[in-house]
Amino acid sequence: MSADARRALEDADDLVLVTTGRTSGKRHAVTLPFAYADGTVWLRTDERAPAPDASGVRMRTRRERDPDWLRNLEHEPRCEIQVGSVTVPAVYEPSTDVTADLRRAVELLQAKYGSGWVEDWYVDRGRVPVKLRVE
Repeated sequence: MSADARRALEDADDLVLVTTGRTSGKRHAVTLPFAYADGTVWLRTDERAPAPDASGVRMRTRRERDPDWLRNLEHEPRCEIQVGSVTVPAVYEPSTDVTADLRRAVELLQAKYGSGWVEDWYVDRGRVPVKLRVE
């Protein structure tokens, strides 16, 4: 990775994650907050918002609550990260130790954004740690 890319990842507040749609095969971009350390980009997941007409509908499964970008990464792990004018390839690495990885993600995100934005409850809410290895 170039020095410009490393500096961009260290300094930026948000990134644009470009994934391949698991159904459409088209490129999808989403802007996300992130943390970067040791060649890894850490992302925080939040549940997808329910549909506006979802009252009275069955409870969604955890899988259905995962954001589309995460579901896309699980289907096709290769992606792109755009920060300003810098684009770097990355690959999604599923966690082998969810608890440790989630704690690491929360630690890095709290250091970057403050504990008011990333509360400790995040660890206990079943969120998925998402790590992207920058290539």
